[in-house]
Amino acid sequence: MNHRLLILAFCAIASAQQPAPAPLALHSPVQDKNFYFLSTLERLPAVKQDPTLARIAAEKRKALTDPINALKWTDDEIEEVEIALRSLKIAEAPLRRSGVFIRYQSKSAEELVDQAWVDAARGINQIIDTYGAGIPPRYPLIDSVSFDVKSDAYRRLIQVIASVEEDDPSKLELFFQPSLHFALALLDANQRDEAGRLEPLETGENAAALRRIKTTQWTRFPYSAIVVPGAGTDRESISLGAWGKLRLALAAKRYRDGKAPFILVSGGYVHPNQTAHCEALEMKKSLLKDFGIPASAVIVEPHARHTTTNLRNAARLMYRYGMPFDRKALITTDQYQSTYIESPVFKERCIKELGYEPHALLGRTTTFDLAWTPRIDSLQFDSADPLDP
Repeated sequence: MNHRLLILAFCAIASAQQPAPAPLALHSPVQDKNFYFLSTLERLPAVKQDPTLARIAAEKRKALTDPINALKWTDDEIEEVEIALRSLKIAEAPLRRSGVFIRYQSKSAEELVDQAWVDAARGINQIIDTYGAGIPPRYPLIDSVSFDVKSDAYRRLIQVIASVEEDDPSKLELFFQPSLHFALALLDANQRDEAGRLEPLETGENAAALRRIKTTQWTRFPYSAIVVPGAGTDRESISLGAWGKLRLALAAKRYRDGKAPFILVSGGYVHPNQTAHCEALEMKKSLLKDFGIPASAVIVEPHARHTTTNLRNAARLMYRYGMPFDRKALITTDQYQSTYIESPVFKERCIKELGYEPHALLGRTTTFDLAWTPRIDSLQFDSADPLDP
């Protein structure tokens, strides 16, 4: 093979592994977003047939009698599963194409599968710790368990959850399923399904915008989108507070001025804790009703719980919806949040909590606006944040 053909072959392989600029199919959104790797394993017959993994599955089914302690994964168990999975030589190409493990793209096939499994096991452990044992999460005011874990009532509830899982053995055949389904049941019992709410967005809240994206002439606009981070309230009776309304006024003006063809509003069910109001949905309602912005120009990102994930999740949607990923966008917000996003403190927080910066700042354009470009690392699912992976 000559040099030119070698380059073409390499490019073809790289392209085949590049995540598709299309919405990711989610069959069970809470599970798939938290444990995409495990959802993939459920479709592989070899996982059920492996004797080591079958033995581990039997041991984990017995562990339902002591679910809080025994269903978690020890380091030794994690390593034993790693070794077994290596022997199965699981095809990593679909994992690479999904984009869910984009930060492991440079790893070998074996290393990628190893890391995907370790992330999943630790994610299960964290859910059991937080929503089973009541260990405080990183943000206890908005993410904590909903019950008194020391009460007899909650201890009985835990046992009933485990018993109900045992009642359907067909869901517990694979080595990870007893732990996985117990963890998912804990999320459900605590009303913590935020990760899956409003999915699939592309056929629901964002259907009109997605159709418009496909016909947009991007060169007519200096920016691809105006991203507006959400702002919660301190009272359940208020669905959209003053901070959010002011940010929307700024974004609506920039839309009317032709700065970008879309306003992307980002914010989940966050403040106050266990609120029934989604920041992004309330902002969309206001844009349509109060500012006359058409629904086809509003993209909803209803899962972010922090400023870090406002930007990460916005970048995800921009990539998945086929928006030009190399074109600059705007972050439009009040001057206080804008200054914070521009600060070294915010950069450090992104790296600490996400492991990377989901954006590249290009400079300030006004008191309220920052130009930026999204980064593809944002596609990586984060099993350490079960309410918004």
